[in-house]
Order: sequence, then C-alpha cells, then structure tokens
Amino acid sequence: MLIGENSFAVNEIKVFQTENPITEPTTRGGVYFAELKELKVQATIRDTSVSKHLSKAMLGPNKDFLDITLQGDNKDGQKISLVTNLTNSMQNVSKVILYLTLKDVIIESQ
Repeated sequence: MLIGENSFAVNEIKVFQTENPITEPTTRGGVYFAELKELKVQATIRDTSVSKHLSKAMLGPNKDFLDITLQGDNKDGQKISLVTNLTNSMQNVSKVILYLTLKDVIIESQ
C-alpha cells in the first residue's frame, strides 16, 4: 500500500459493495462525487506506524483526498493497482483497519 511516498504491507484485504443513503448520484460537500452504490475496501495493516501518515490522506485537515494505492499481483502475473480514498480508520495496539472507497482499478500485463 502506498500513502504518498510511504509503503506499507497489507495483511488482510476485503472488497465489497455498499449502498449510499441517497436517491441519486450527488456531489458531497462540493468535494467528492457519491454514487448510489460504491465499492469499498477494508485493509488491515499490522504496522501501526501507518497511522501517522493517515492525516495526509483524509479530508478535514486537507482540502482534497490523497489517493492511497494498494498494489499486488494476480495468479497470471498481472500487476493490479486499486486506487482508493480513505474514509475512516480504526486502530488498536496491534493493527490499523482502513476503510477506503475504490476510485479506479488498473491492471497491467507483465
């Protein structure tokens, strides 16, 4: 996983679809666009030092989302990149769980 120039190993990942409580696609707060259904990513990282980099990626302290990219390879040797935005995080002493909205998927042949 890449947050800016910083790389972290993802220990668990889940991709799932959710429904937004809206009746039509809309721009939220003039900042980002929300669809009726969105793909979400839940990523668990056991390296808790990632938490000090999260403020760079969230709205609130920033005017724009910073893209967080999750990269891996599939069984066919293709490089897969999930481009996401951080919407929430939870942390305890052993792990950080990130909740992200999926923006784009890039698949590259090797």
